[in-house]
Amino acid sequence: MISLQIKTTKSIMNALLASECFDSFLLEEAVIATFNTFHIDGHIVKDFYTADELSEVHADFSRWKDIRPFCFQIIKGKKTPVSFKVVLHAPDQIVEKIAADPECGVAANLIRALALNIRYDNGRVLCVTGSSYTTFLMDKSAEKLWDAHVRRMFSELNIDFEEV
Repeated sequence: MISLQIKTTKSIMNALLASECFDSFLLEEAVIATFNTFHIDGHIVKDFYTADELSEVHADFSRWKDIRPFCFQIIKGKKTPVSFKVVLHAPDQIVEKIAADPECGVAANLIRALALNIRYDNGRVLCVTGSSYTTFLMDKSAEKLWDAHVRRMFSELNIDFEEV
């Protein structure tokens, strides 16, 4: 787990809300405080779908791509939000890539989630990585590779950060 302080709020906000950079990620939760507090639970409500539609849903969470426009609509405007929190999970492709790395000692089916928590409060953005597994593991190699992936991804997106 690492904690990254984002140096330029605009860069992470553009990447998160105004581009497709995070669209493949899954949304666990979003909480946005503006004139009201908006809570979005990213868990898929399976009863909403027909059996045929449900066969096309491959995850327990909504894709960020599908929820992003709603979050953008809530946040955009002349005033910045009071705060927000977005909890994203890495898509299966990233989980499988990390598990396939020779330095990783954890099988993909043991990784429940590789998470990225993005929190805006008091004009600052803090991003914290996390990982969870289907069982207790002493091996932290997947977590370290996830941390490195997030650092690299932020650098490629020109999101300046410092570890705190």
